[in-house]
Amino acid sequence: MARKPRQRRWHEFRQSTPVVVGRRTVAQPLRVQPGWLLLGIVVAVALGAVVWFSYSPRFYVVDAQVTGAQRVPEQLVFEASGLRFLHILWASEGAAEDSLLRVLPSLAAAEVTCTLPAHCTIAVTERPPLITWQDGGQLYWVDAEGWFSPAEQPLAEGWTVSGPLPVAAEGRIEQGVLAALAELEQLGLETRTLGYASERGLFFEDSSGWRVVLGEGTGMAHRMAVYAVVREHLLQGGILPRFVDLRFPEAPYYSEEGEW
Repeated sequence: MARKPRQRRWHEFRQSTPVVVGRRTVAQPLRVQPGWLLLGIVVAVALGAVVWFSYSPRFYVVDAQVTGAQRVPEQLVFEASGLRFLHILWASEGAAEDSLLRVLPSLAAAEVTCTLPAHCTIAVTERPPLITWQDGGQLYWVDAEGWFSPAEQPLAEGWTVSGPLPVAAEGRIEQGVLAALAELEQLGLETRTLGYASERGLFFEDSSGWRVVLGEGTGMAHRMAVYAVVREHLLQGGILPRFVDLRFPEAPYYSEEGEW
């Protein structure tokens, strides 16, 4: 008689045949090294500092302390420096000094100092003006080297010259005019008021009522010596010329009727 097949029990089947019902992955916590965390904080702080330093109004030059300016307005000195609204990192002291001397030739020297956060000091030395020049309705102060600047009132002392401003190519008063004024100063010419005409140079009005044309350049002592002789001749002869021209002292002349 055949044997009946043995039936396997459920618990045996379960033990002998593994059943995979799925896998569950458990995420491990992310561990950040302390060194990397510190580096990230440092980088973030550094970037924030750069942005703040670049865009904060505290680091832009909006004003400056100006010393030594007596005739030139302080605001004009600051504008001429080129520092206005510059970031302090771009504020070049040397460039500002060069700009001041170029824009304001009436300055003999300029020194600029800038410090954080945006403080600048401008110390200037002005050239002493010697001449008041009136060109139409505009007054100018002129120094010994021929540099001139607009003025609001005449100087208390020095020459006063009226006429078109004789500006040379380099932007200064023509040297021939300055040389003539320097020699007239040494001669002690009584009148301190002169005129200037483009084609004839310097001239003045004699107390006797006529105009004396001096021209420009050196040799004023010789011209005035010749004029002393001519003037004596005119007074003795009762002659009242319209002008006496001394531009060519070897051949001075006068005219009683012609336009000078």
